[in-house]
Amino acid sequence: MISTVDGKAVVAGRAAVLGSPADRLMMRRVRAAADGVLVGAGTVRAEVFDIRVGPEEQAARLARGQSAQPLAAIVTNTGELPLTRRAMFRGREPRPVIFTSEHALGAYPERFARAREVARVIPVGVETPDLAQLLATLVRDLGVWRLVVEGGPALNQSLFAAGLVDELFLTLSPRIVGGRSKTIVEDGFEPSLDLAHLELISAAPVGGELFLRYRVLGRRLR
Repeated sequence: MISTVDGKAVVAGRAAVLGSPADRLMMRRVRAAADGVLVGAGTVRAEVFDIRVGPEEQAARLARGQSAQPLAAIVTNTGELPLTRRAMFRGREPRPVIFTSEHALGAYPERFARAREVARVIPVGVETPDLAQLLATLVRDLGVWRLVVEGGPALNQSLFAAGLVDELFLTLSPRIVGGRSKTIVEDGFEPSLDLAHLELISAAPVGGELFLRYRVLGRRLR
């Protein structure tokens, strides 16, 4: 994730405007090490999203026994997705995976019928997607042992609240933008010291940005 100094992760509805070329390079390297990339539907709708890595990263992945490209995984409870975006849904190998709930499949059958034309659709959970079941399915059925999550804030909030995050990569952008905007986790919840406690692994300044890597220790005990 990326955040301004005053804690904003989205400006004018998008996160991509905050990152520099160095930040985008760092993101590609993190993606290239992963078996899969998980993102929420809102982020896919808002951003021009392309998780593909370049030829050099592909060669390194194949040498490690991975697929040439990381698996693209999306979680949605409405099926409202920009299925015509070629970089995300068209001509991709491995085929993208859309995780949803049994309720959503019944509520939006036409949306998911269209989604099945370009992706594999897997229900995980009854009323809403069950994130623990989602992660278990990625490991057991899809061979995704190392997963990168790229938001958005609602998905991040749910994963932290469920204790399902191991590490956080955070780029601190040297900007103050003010106003009301999302942080790296969803707003609308009461602040809690118990959401997650982090241990700093590394901090690397590049230009004006600061690249931070944290280990998630779990919830802070009172």
